[in-house]
Amino acid sequence: MSAALRTKPVRSARRRALISRGWRAGLAVGLSSAVLFTLVGNRLIEHGYAVPEIVQLWNAANSYTQLGGQWSQQLFIILVQLVPGSSVHSLIVVTIIGAAFVQGFLAHDLVKRGWLPGLVAFCQGLTALHPVMLFLATNGSPMLLYAILASFVIFALDRLEAIGDTQSLIVMGLALALLAISWPNALFFILPLLLLLPIAFRRATTIAGAAAMYIIVAAPGLIVLSAVAIGGTLFEVPWSQVAASWMAPLHGASPEIIAQSGWLNDYGGRPLQALLRLLLLCAVIVPNTLVIAVRLAMDRAERTRPATALAALLIPPVAGALATGFWQIGSPWITIALSMLCSSAWAATARFRRWERWLWAWTIVIGVIISWFTPLLWVTPNLQSWRDIILSSFHLR
Repeated sequence: MSAALRTKPVRSARRRALISRGWRAGLAVGLSSAVLFTLVGNRLIEHGYAVPEIVQLWNAANSYTQLGGQWSQQLFIILVQLVPGSSVHSLIVVTIIGAAFVQGFLAHDLVKRGWLPGLVAFCQGLTALHPVMLFLATNGSPMLLYAILASFVIFALDRLEAIGDTQSLIVMGLALALLAISWPNALFFILPLLLLLPIAFRRATTIAGAAAMYIIVAAPGLIVLSAVAIGGTLFEVPWSQVAASWMAPLHGASPEIIAQSGWLNDYGGRPLQALLRLLLLCAVIVPNTLVIAVRLAMDRAERTRPATALAALLIPPVAGALATGFWQIGSPWITIALSMLCSSAWAATARFRRWERWLWAWTIVIGVIISWFTPLLWVTPNLQSWRDIILSSFHLR
């Protein structure tokens, strides 16, 4: 063959895009979600809507005894109140930004896992229309923060289960410490999670190894609690008084709010009945959590490493049931929010087959339709008022 007929190797002319396909999908979904959340939030502000618990939190920012253990939110609200012209509605801006970030981040991770951007946009768009996500994004509540941190714990647990090195244990410990300092009911989430750690960390095959694992994971949380105790001492607040506030019903919320809680009237001090109810609510309101159960039943790889799936599926309702048993949550909404974001975090760590992706998408469709119209979710006048304002905006009422 002559030299003239020889073909020279052709270098690829294509260059790697400055922004990957995953980040492009994440930016598109995040910005679209931000626009939707802003429109809904503006509609609520026009109607003068505000969550009573958030109003109490805003008015009691300078009184730690009325905050129900939400000390990190106290500092944040005090900073917001320093802004001229700020009001309780200013907190909505923060939750809108946070919820849009979550939407975009999950979209990025799903595309990175091999999902088609169009299918990801479909799923995340429907999630943005889910009443629980809309409520988290537009009510200015720290509930969104708790759910984000819980989903971060799921990501950390997946890393621990996949890699299982010391760095993974440190990441898990930091995730739990962040949750502990931000959410008054974090203890009820952390305790059942600790039972899953030996399943996730396979190297802990001896008593010494298990002890070392728990010490590494618990160390950041213990440091946080020590800092709280020292801070209380510096401000002349006895630790016993802080503990008494935490152990009071709803962590020291006003008697009016406690009395208005239909959830506590029905299930307070009855954790088993609360667990059954919460499992039902999660299955109906967030039916894509059932995909986790399907994967555990049908996928051998999932059963080989089940800790992350079990945590996303069971820990939110178990935590809600434990908190209800100690009179520490006033409604099932926080459990449903945790279930939604924890299951979404699990989906971003799993490798779905094609039919499983479509099953995930259609269960979101079913959940959105059921959630807006089921009486199981809209059990208080305040929630019904929020729903009526949103539905009237879409001319559905």
